Amino acid sequence: GDDVKLVCRTELHGFVKKKAGAGGGDDDGQYMTAFALNEFDSSVSGDPRTKAVDWRTKIDAQRGAVLANELKNNSFKLAKWTAQSLLAGASQMKVGFVSRSNPKNPYEHAVLATQFYRPRDFAAQITLSEGGMWGIMRTLIALFREREEGKYVVMRDPNKAVMRVFKVPPGTFEDSDDDDEEEEEQGGEEEEGKEE
Repeated sequence: GDDVKLVCRTELHGFVKKKAGAGGGDDDGQYMTAFALNEFDSSVSGDPRTKAVDWRTKIDAQRGAVLANELKNNSFKLAKWTAQSLLAGASQMKVGFVSRSNPKNPYEHAVLATQFYRPRDFAAQITLSEGGMWGIMRTLIALFREREEGKYVVMRDPNKAVMRVFKVPPGTFEDSDDDDEEEEEQGGEEEEGKEE
């Protein structure tokens, strides 16, 4: 009922054709998105409380446990990927489980497994509500409609369920890196945003 028109740029990563004999013509298929989860080596962190699942030994027999652990540690990332897939209209979302070939070599990786999910089903599995996503957008739009025109930064407090809005000067974040270096050499200080 609002007079809001929202344009959203989305992306798809592939097109999966149906197997021959699955019905339909040559053009039958589904759009998909693809993402990769990287295995975390808990021995690197040095924190004994960090308990990571060893993907190489568990991925085939206990893929659900691996995914549950990733949902616990990376819930925002998985929710973001699911929301992107829903907005893009993808019928499938492919998630790859990737591990370093050697923990000390950051350049060589192995794909241990892949799994297809239907974005709507996966959203229900991780309790991501489409209505909730649009509700947050509606709240943000209403919040900024009440404010004067300008540039704002929205930040979520990492330790509390609090979102802060800061008004920043119009030229903020538009300068190139070279301009920033010149300002630092001249001793210029950036203005801090005001909390509203």
